[in-house]
Amino acid sequence: MKPGKGREEIHDGEVRLFSTKDNVVAVDSPIKVRILILAGSGPVPFDTIVEDTGKAKSTISVHIRDLERAGLVTSGPDPRDSRKRLISLSSAAIGRLTNTDRNAQPPLHLHRHGTHESTFFDDDLVSFFRYCVRVFRSEAMTMGINLDPVLERTGTKVGGTLAPKVAAKTMAEVVQKMDAFWQVHGLGAITLASADPITLEVRGCFECEDLPVTGHGACAFDIGVLTAIFSHHLGCPVTVVEEECYSSGDKRCIFVITRT
Repeated sequence: MKPGKGREEIHDGEVRLFSTKDNVVAVDSPIKVRILILAGSGPVPFDTIVEDTGKAKSTISVHIRDLERAGLVTSGPDPRDSRKRLISLSSAAIGRLTNTDRNAQPPLHLHRHGTHESTFFDDDLVSFFRYCVRVFRSEAMTMGINLDPVLERTGTKVGGTLAPKVAAKTMAEVVQKMDAFWQVHGLGAITLASADPITLEVRGCFECEDLPVTGHGACAFDIGVLTAIFSHHLGCPVTVVEEECYSSGDKRCIFVITRT
């Protein structure tokens, strides 16, 4: 299933994993996956799902019934119009099994130390941590495992802890504090590229700079961190979209942050 603008791509043959209160459920139907993605953004009207998928109402009803039985979604009347149904996610995405990145190309450089021959410096804990992250993510790709939802949720929790530490009155001051923290801990360098929309440029990104080139973004953890920090700063939910990434073949990461 090919995505339109703003749609998450769903590859044929992928298996999505979801956690319910009782089980882990594998979903391989592209239509069911699309329903779960739509419901993941908040309660979604039944008619919106029909329109988005282009399937008959009867077909979508069968898929939703299956998802309800599996404990993945719930449905109920729209409080604003009892004649309509809302579909809500009642599970959490874990990740997916996919062949998409199995043959991803390694980066041109070995690691953050440029032409240095060793994989990490013995006296540098940060370089060792980056090496461990790179090996973990690369091996998972090779085995056909994508854990982006778990990484993003983990990043959101970490970002919730960091948010008060980088809190400030202005956006520029928040980003300055973030940059100072990132650089001290070897996580990269952050620049406020634009205030409207909020756009951050990250160079030397610890999460993805050393990953194979996949052709798509790979900073799920960072997305979670930024979501928590800027939701805290703005006092409202935000959406973070990665527009450039080292893993896409770019020379930097670019994140655009908007109010949800």
